[in-house]
Amino acid sequence: MPGQIGTSIRANTRKIHSGDREADAIDAAGLAQARKRFALLGRDVSQLSDDQLRNLVGELERRFRDEALTSAAQAATIILDGVKADRWRILVGADAHKIDEMVRHSPERAYDIAFFDEFARAAGWTERLSLENPELRPPS
Repeated sequence: MPGQIGTSIRANTRKIHSGDREADAIDAAGLAQARKRFALLGRDVSQLSDDQLRNLVGELERRFRDEALTSAAQAATIILDGVKADRWRILVGADAHKIDEMVRHSPERAYDIAFFDEFARAAGWTERLSLENPELRPPS
């Protein structure tokens, strides 16, 4: 499972899947896909207008890029330093270290939803996931 590195991978993936690498706007098919993905996450977006949903997707893409705990430059430095040091395993970011620890402790659970929820909390992803998974929001 990859950790979050501050890149535009979320927005770029959406563009590739839409078939239009240059378009920033989300078309009708992209909106339908976004609604399905939110539904799979247990988030009801049926009351959101198309523009509100576009804004939500845009905000999630922005947050993924701008609020990552590890920037792309930091990740590159960690990876290159690891390669130069001939390390056989290179973990990038606190979340990668946390999931590595948790999987090694309990490898059989690594494919369970409950494991992911525990990992998200332990790695501090709850704030980032709160827009997508309201049940992961920290208690107020």
